[in-house]
Amino acid sequence: MAEYLVLARKYRSSTFQEVVGQGHIATTLVNAVRTGRIAQAYLFTGTRGVGKTTMARILAKALNCQASDGPTAEPCNTCDACAAIGRGDDMDVIEIDGASNRGIDEIRELRSNASLRPARCRYKVYYIDEVHMLTKEAFNALLKTLEEPPPHVKFIFATTEAEKIPATILSRCQRFDFRNIATADIAAHLKAICAAEGIGISDDAIFRVAKAAAGSMRDGVSLLDQLISSSQGALTESDVLAVLGTPPDEQIAALVGAIAESDPAAALEALDAILAAGFPLEGVAAAMADQFRNVMLALTCGADSRLIELNDSARGSLKAVVSRFTVPSSVYAVSVCEKLMGSLRGSSSGRALVEASIVRLAASDQFVDPISLTRRLEQLAGGSPAPARKKKALNLPDRPAPAAAPAPPADHPLGTVRWETAWLAERWEDLMNRLARGGFGAAVGLLRAARPLEASAGRIRLGYGDDQEPIRRRAAGPEIDNITRALAALAGGQVQCEFATTESARPAPPRVVTSAQRKTVMDDPAVRTVMEMFGGVVENIIVKPMTGDGPSDDREDSEP
Repeated sequence: MAEYLVLARKYRSSTFQEVVGQGHIATTLVNAVRTGRIAQAYLFTGTRGVGKTTMARILAKALNCQASDGPTAEPCNTCDACAAIGRGDDMDVIEIDGASNRGIDEIRELRSNASLRPARCRYKVYYIDEVHMLTKEAFNALLKTLEEPPPHVKFIFATTEAEKIPATILSRCQRFDFRNIATADIAAHLKAICAAEGIGISDDAIFRVAKAAAGSMRDGVSLLDQLISSSQGALTESDVLAVLGTPPDEQIAALVGAIAESDPAAALEALDAILAAGFPLEGVAAAMADQFRNVMLALTCGADSRLIELNDSARGSLKAVVSRFTVPSSVYAVSVCEKLMGSLRGSSSGRALVEASIVRLAASDQFVDPISLTRRLEQLAGGSPAPARKKKALNLPDRPAPAAAPAPPADHPLGTVRWETAWLAERWEDLMNRLARGGFGAAVGLLRAARPLEASAGRIRLGYGDDQEPIRRRAAGPEIDNITRALAALAGGQVQCEFATTESARPAPPRVVTSAQRKTVMDDPAVRTVMEMFGGVVENIIVKPMTGDGPSDDREDSEP
């Protein structure tokens, strides 16, 4: 029985024109060969399976093809040199694994052999794969030979981690960055292989394989080879999903749909159905992240965007749920899934982690959402209590614009207020706290930075420090209506506002934080959520000075 040749080797590109997805590199090398501008060293960098070794062999064939009197951009692939180079066993084209031949002794041997003329080819080509694995001493030993090699020697280096290569090596090479190959290009190449092999395969199955390759042609061809061995007939999408461990689109759509409807119970039932079918937790998490990415792209670029790599049926399912999400909520969902995938590695309670993440997304009304988080923290820092959360689904408003609170009736001001300059100045911070509790949070932040300079019936003049000019312009411009309504609530009638810049309007120094205040901050759900999301700790708490309620006697000795 003849030895089986895997598809990745059988259908390896043999000319510059056949290399898929790297046309920018192929064009440059073809022109270099045709014009005789061939460098002494090349560096090919890129992720696995994108054509680095293939391009190196084609370049070696172009330099040494025996069917031409000199280097040619179109090697024949039939002469002895081309055939041997294609197999990887030509004596003058030496392929070295940098991971296992990484020491200075191996490089010394290379330098010694490089001085010898090639046995039959025009050039002796040294191809070092994973060159970043060489030791520092080995790189140093290679420098002189690399800079001024014998005229019959060419170097080609390949690496997936170019940042680990010393700058002294990089400066002696022409660098080519290989791109990840587009899904459509991989799919077209796989389809051509199936046609050549006489394998029946559906377009959906081809698409699934190409997408799973994640930009690596070798990964895609190897997966196709595995699929052909696993099936006796034509390959279908279900065959691909079974091998990949990826749940079908309809099951993921049911799971995401339940999350969109804020139905944790239905979402957990959908998860159980997926796991009962034998799909791994990692596959579920990855599929969820991919689906939420599609939701995010549909919201930002449109459901028909080419960035969304889905077939027609899956795209229809996406359109059915996308209206239930917003851009912030979809981005948050992607981040939850990404964190989940990291947590699943090595975890002994993976299912619980997946279920907790699903419940967190589905029952978002019971958690601090990403949109209101900043507002609640600002209110907390301003000295006002965090408002009670209203129950809401995951579909938060895309671009929330807090509506200005209507002014209370003139005969119902916020407590007793004497509209006199001295009285207002003395109790300004306390009045701001009243406004915050009364629902005027949008204006409080701007008013708190000001000081009343002059007040009379129906009129007030506010002063901002000379270092607060941007705040003054905002208060006098786009926020003037909110500020007017807030002051009208204090005055019990309409108020005309004027704004001035003065050096006297400086914020007072912050007070020492008390134990009670620290406990209030640490117990706040918004603070706990931030600490959980970002792994942070509270290092400092600043309480702005205020009159009315004096500071607690229970003070901490620590610096505020």
